[in-house]
Amino acid sequence: MNILITGISGFVGSNFTDYILKNVPEANIFAIRRWKSSDENIKHLYTNEKVRFIEADLLDRGSLENIIRIAIPSYVFHFAAQSYPMSSFNTPIHTLNTNVIGTVNLLDELRIARDRKICDPIIVSVSSSEVYGNPLPEEIPIKESNPIRAANPYSISKVAHDLMSQFYYQAYGLKVIITRMFSHEGSRRGKLFALSSFAYQIVQAEKLYRERLVKNCNECFDLKYKVKVGNLNSIRTYSHVDDAVNAYWLAATKGKIGNVYNIGGTDTCTVGDALNKLLLYSLVPIN
Repeated sequence: MNILITGISGFVGSNFTDYILKNVPEANIFAIRRWKSSDENIKHLYTNEKVRFIEADLLDRGSLENIIRIAIPSYVFHFAAQSYPMSSFNTPIHTLNTNVIGTVNLLDELRIARDRKICDPIIVSVSSSEVYGNPLPEEIPIKESNPIRAANPYSISKVAHDLMSQFYYQAYGLKVIITRMFSHEGSRRGKLFALSSFAYQIVQAEKLYRERLVKNCNECFDLKYKVKVGNLNSIRTYSHVDDAVNAYWLAATKGKIGNVYNIGGTDTCTVGDALNKLLLYSLVPIN
């Protein structure tokens, strides 16, 4: 079984790879690797003979054709994206190029490969709950049939990603399954996201506290710190990344071709409530 992964260096892509290596021993992984991408999340994979990294870029059709011919995948997991909503305000063109043009390039090369009888894989196209924007009270809990209401450049790009994925299933018969993941947290989560940003700020304060404690500093117990926040009233349903990557595999192996699947956890709260839970573990007071 050959699995092609885009976005392996990211939070979810790297955790998904770890999941496959642990739970699907017959799988060989072929991963798109860009020279300018950080390898912090994937350095531990470089010596694994089950993982093969190949230089490619979603905006370079020739490199995509090459990796598809090499991998001959049974499954494709398309995680690669510009995934920071706030960054999309500053770099809308980059966001649209990566998330829309990159997705279309990949799908079209997979269509060509199918027509040339190279491979005909199941494709898990990773969309986002962001496509729903701000649902109305009567639309909660959010269903896959909810209206799409893009609310920022990132969600606009994921709406286009989502609709183009549906198009390639409907028009060309590619074996596409679309997932719309809700908030998920865990190891390797980028610090630009709310909970990981909060956790990072708290940990930095904890380090200072411990340093003062070791030095028996009189100011140790007077240490106060602030956590920079955004909208604390936003409601989120959280899951752990381990459950998220398991859900992606279940979608690929148990899901129905052409379907859209919402994926989320069971813990629903405001961002402020989540912050308060983190602060319960803090050793120092907050002002």
